[in-house]
Amino acid sequence: MVEEFLKRGWHVFCTMRNSEQRRYLLTELLDKYPELTLLELEVTNKSQRDAVVKTIEQSGKLDCLVNNAGFGLLGALEDLSEEQIRQQIEVNFYAPVFLTRALLPLLRQTQGNVIFISSVCGYIGFPLMSAYCASKYSLEGFAESLYHELEPHKVDVTLIELGLTKSHFRKNLIWGIGQNETYRQMTENYHLWQDELTPKAKNNAPLVARRVADIAEKRASHQLRIRVGEEAIFTHLFKRLIPETIWLKALKMLFHRKLLKD
Repeated sequence: MVEEFLKRGWHVFCTMRNSEQRRYLLTELLDKYPELTLLELEVTNKSQRDAVVKTIEQSGKLDCLVNNAGFGLLGALEDLSEEQIRQQIEVNFYAPVFLTRALLPLLRQTQGNVIFISSVCGYIGFPLMSAYCASKYSLEGFAESLYHELEPHKVDVTLIELGLTKSHFRKNLIWGIGQNETYRQMTENYHLWQDELTPKAKNNAPLVARRVADIAEKRASHQLRIRVGEEAIFTHLFKRLIPETIWLKALKMLFHRKLLKD
């Protein structure tokens, strides 16, 4: 997304954790585009959020905010610690809420956009993903409310709902610290299922970047939810068009077949 916006002539404030150590990820773009500003931000750190907001306020203008930070916490609920669950919600939900709140005055001035990167897990629950799904369901409800709240001020709100996508997401997954024997087989089978799915994932990142930039530039007709990837589109239609009793039964059969086999 950073490169896509820069190519279109935007000034981009790019935030990341440990920015000095990870600056190499953007070396080429930093050398090529003086319009790229790299800022340190651990999204759960209020003082760092405040510093980012102050820097952007000093620039005088903000046309689009893309809330993209997040991680996945997996494991049976009984294997998740309270600290892990709280951290999942802090990063995936509270952080974008507070950052958005702080930057809304600037976005109202430009009648800009707020974009949230969400997931199929924002509208379908999966076993061993209860905390992650909760964080995305929360984000979806928040964004939908904000969509109506900001409409009179001509600030657009959009959810980008992703399906299976080739990325480093799986490498950065965090698993519950518990070792409850009750869920051992299910957990082992989940890993096998992921090994089966990962090679099939498509690189949707360029498509997502283009869609997000089009939304920011108001080239696309405004929609609250935009689904990217075959899985996201299929699961949405599956849930919308089929009665709940049927799709719940279908999902139960799938999860039994994949997760409960010996």
